[in-house]
Amino acid sequence: MKIDDIREYIVIINKGSGCLFQPEDDSYSYVLTAKHNIVNNNNQITELTRFVFRDKAWQPFVIEQFSDGEAYFPHPTKDIAIIKIPKIEGFDQIFRLDDFENDKTGYALCGYPGTRRAMANKYRIDIDVAILGTNNNQLREGIIPGNPGLEEVVGQSGGAIVKLKDGNLMLVGIQNKMVDAKNEQLGRIEFTTLDSFDEIILAHPDELSPLSPMHCKSFKYLKDQVMKLEGCFFDIHYTQQCLQDLTDEITQNPLTPQVIKNRLKERLLIHKENEASLYNKGLWAAWLELLIVLRVIGLKPKSEQELDEIFNQYRIIYSSSKQDWSFFIQDILRSDYKGLKEKACIIVCNERKPAKWTIGKGILQDIARKISKKEMTIDEGTAYRPLDAYKHIHLSAFQQNCIVAKEEEFKDFDNSNEDELFEKLKKEYENIINNN
Repeated sequence: MKIDDIREYIVIINKGSGCLFQPEDDSYSYVLTAKHNIVNNNNQITELTRFVFRDKAWQPFVIEQFSDGEAYFPHPTKDIAIIKIPKIEGFDQIFRLDDFENDKTGYALCGYPGTRRAMANKYRIDIDVAILGTNNNQLREGIIPGNPGLEEVVGQSGGAIVKLKDGNLMLVGIQNKMVDAKNEQLGRIEFTTLDSFDEIILAHPDELSPLSPMHCKSFKYLKDQVMKLEGCFFDIHYTQQCLQDLTDEITQNPLTPQVIKNRLKERLLIHKENEASLYNKGLWAAWLELLIVLRVIGLKPKSEQELDEIFNQYRIIYSSSKQDWSFFIQDILRSDYKGLKEKACIIVCNERKPAKWTIGKGILQDIARKISKKEMTIDEGTAYRPLDAYKHIHLSAFQQNCIVAKEEEFKDFDNSNEDELFEKLKKEYENIINNN
């Protein structure tokens, strides 16, 4: 893919723009746009056009609309909307990007501004757009190089803010307007990130399906995100590669991230975690890492029933927090413990490596005394089981405790003794699971 490939995804909606997006349900497609493109046109969609490059020219095609009138889903308070349209084949190569806090440059704004509507080339792309902070109105701010004024940008509302990353087109948001400020530097825009579109979908669960990012469709996109084994001085690359290569086998498993998410939903998250985190890369990298560990110890769940069994024995709960897990231990204890087997493992994952990899016995008992029993989500009759019957391990322990801390024991493995490597890994994983 290249950045110019985004052009076929950008559409005209009335006097504004929009972006095609393929949701989780592949029986229909979406157009993501700014709500005011419809509101300012008497709440009607009178033009919905996409362009396809044919015969050495960009040809307009009217986008078919559903005739039952149940295809327009505006956000109740924010300037965004989803238009549900009949499936357009081949428009599934643009993915959402939610994690951009450390990746704020190199974006493009694409749309059909009013100044070009009379031209043969109606399309405009502004490159090297930078993402800035969040405004009080919950819109994100960005800056377009060259400081274009309102007269240049008007009509691009609803256009896409995208980036080419690792060969993939990544959508970060939909443009809404120029910044409302007097004596402001030109070129400042405001846009809405995709987690706000999730709010529309959550409000219409029977009509709309999620804007799943690529890592929610397949674990294969996360292979390089797991088992990094960082911090080693010895060369243990062979061990790392063998573990990551298990991803190839796991991707053939019918238990995709989508299936797991739809089956377990908010039970995957630590108490108070926003449901939008169900799409976070960190959550699904954690699940892939767990499936790798389970594969090593001989467990290969393939059905939803087997998934339930695994989840009741090895329960990953995720937080997007970048703090040490000690900061949200009470929220961990308020998370969903229902259905857990005795001696089950609670495997905590968040966006920071912990100072300690496991929680010592007796600590949780003292912490939980300040938590009302009514606040604990647990099976009846087992009010104290999370404290003295379950193990609590940070996911990082499977890398750090089992391998990195013992790196010298892994430096001599290669393809001549790979079976011994997996026996060693099995022993280390079972030891931390059973003896923590």
